[in-house]
Amino acid sequence: MKKLQAPQEPAISNAGPLIHLTKANALHIVKALYHTILIPEEVRNEAVDKGKEKGHLDALRIEKAINQGWIETIQVRLKSDFQKAAKTAGLTKAETAVIQHAYENHLIALLDDEPARTFARTLGITIRGTLGILVQAAKNDILNQQQAIHTLDKLTETMYISADLYKTTRKEIEKL
Repeated sequence: MKKLQAPQEPAISNAGPLIHLTKANALHIVKALYHTILIPEEVRNEAVDKGKEKGHLDALRIEKAINQGWIETIQVRLKSDFQKAAKTAGLTKAETAVIQHAYENHLIALLDDEPARTFARTLGITIRGTLGILVQAAKNDILNQQQAIHTLDKLTETMYISADLYKTTRKEIEKL
């Protein structure tokens, strides 16, 4: 299989993928794939500020990436009609900001929660979740097959992954 080039445009992320990958010691794959990750203020608040209040080490690692400049905090001014539709879909303000900015700027949205993913798909936004990021990193030779499987196993300790999804993701990595 031909290896893919990493996208040159930034992606915009919700907190989940950043937190999960950081806890699995794999945040570097996001940097290698997208070079710059944008996060709305609401995501920074969730991933860094609230995480630090709770004593989570992943919050300090994400804050370090922000201080290094490859994770960039942005302000997203939510449009009322967009916010209403997102609220009806049960989305948080952070998810709404990620999706609105991705939609307006034609960016990949890094999202794990299914309601947010569904909402983004209806708008034609390209989405990638934590496991999709992992598979993409293996496809792009950022991780070798053994490293990708090890990271997948580490992710099972930090996030819920159904047995079927684990098997599917592992098979996807193994066929590379």
